[in-house]
Amino acid sequence: MVIGKRLKHPLFCAAIISSVLAYGGIVPVKNRHAFASLVPTLDIVSMHGTVVSNPVKSQKSGAYSIEFAPDFVVSKAGVKSSARGRVAVFIDEKTVEAYFPGKLYSASYGKGAVLCESGARLFLSGRAGKGGVFFVSKAKSLGWGQSISGKLARLRALSRLQFRRLMYAWGGAGGLLLALLSGSREYTDSAVSDAFRNAGLSHILALSGMHLSLVSGIALFAGMKIFGKTKSYIFQFCAVSLFVWFAGFSPSLLRAFLCSVLLLLCSVCGIAGADTVLILCAAFILHVLIAPAHILSAAFMLSYGALLGILLFSETLNAFLIRALPEKFSTPLSASLGAQTLTAPVTLSLFGTFMPVGIVATALVSPLVTVFVYAGIVCIALSLALPFFAPLAGAVMNAIYGLIKLLVLFFARAPYVHIA
Repeated sequence: MVIGKRLKHPLFCAAIISSVLAYGGIVPVKNRHAFASLVPTLDIVSMHGTVVSNPVKSQKSGAYSIEFAPDFVVSKAGVKSSARGRVAVFIDEKTVEAYFPGKLYSASYGKGAVLCESGARLFLSGRAGKGGVFFVSKAKSLGWGQSISGKLARLRALSRLQFRRLMYAWGGAGGLLLALLSGSREYTDSAVSDAFRNAGLSHILALSGMHLSLVSGIALFAGMKIFGKTKSYIFQFCAVSLFVWFAGFSPSLLRAFLCSVLLLLCSVCGIAGADTVLILCAAFILHVLIAPAHILSAAFMLSYGALLGILLFSETLNAFLIRALPEKFSTPLSASLGAQTLTAPVTLSLFGTFMPVGIVATALVSPLVTVFVYAGIVCIALSLALPFFAPLAGAVMNAIYGLIKLLVLFFARAPYVHIA
């Protein structure tokens, strides 16, 4: 479908109008989870509630940030008040990582350590800071609740912990695979993580459509072989949903999930050749309705911008590149160029930097990372079924990881554009 026809389509127009209204500041983006209580925010010294996000470690401070939904809060004077909304909470790494494998302070089990994952019920004490954040000095676990959602949250937390333990045994390769499949970067080599960023490859470490499409593809293949074409769609949907539930709903992963579900619905309904740009527009509108606060995040803008750039420009760019390059090189390079057409202005605006080398680096590193993830999923399955295979699987994964690391460190040396 050409651009002219899309401009007349209501989905495309709705997405464009929504973007202009939000990013132009015409319509303010409402925070549905704004914190509110009778106790002034700066007077809060403790709170009781539920973790509602994956913990994310700050590279600068080492502390973990989480989103926390308090049931009630307590002031310095001992005044207790019910509360609603969410608070950004910072917890020190020793408290969060005490259950993690390979940490020197793991001996502190039961002494202030908490399994800090989405769904955990916690009692936190500390002090409030400016901007509505809360700095924790002491945390206490209150369990997971006896409801179905509480039991599922506990199962997820224990599964993610066990996955960390398996990945820790695989060294550097395990650290990268852990980041790619669960969004946890505690074991990713800091030098490698910095190199991904300096080479313009940060999007590869972020959970996104690439990771979800790999899981979806494997599930579709397995479903077709086991259940046949009709039931394979159900199996594919369940596999995709399970992966997103395990990894957590980041802005980029939620975008990928919505696109995947919409494409799956088109397949079930027999709609062949659905316009992927319109699918992306529909996902955008649904995403804004589900999580409006995401629209202002860098991950949201870069995720939608990259995919839209690929869908709009990669085919045209490939028509020029294929004249000078073999198709196996021109296709990924044109996709990378297409993504950069819309993401480069965003990165320059938000961060003041742009890595031109990322165009070439993405075209070369992405396919290798795809192989790495496929091999990782196979090795994990074999290691769980045949535990004695785990050391050999680790050796195989580290061989692929070594090549990825070599390429990423090479591209990270390239100069970049910086606007003061």
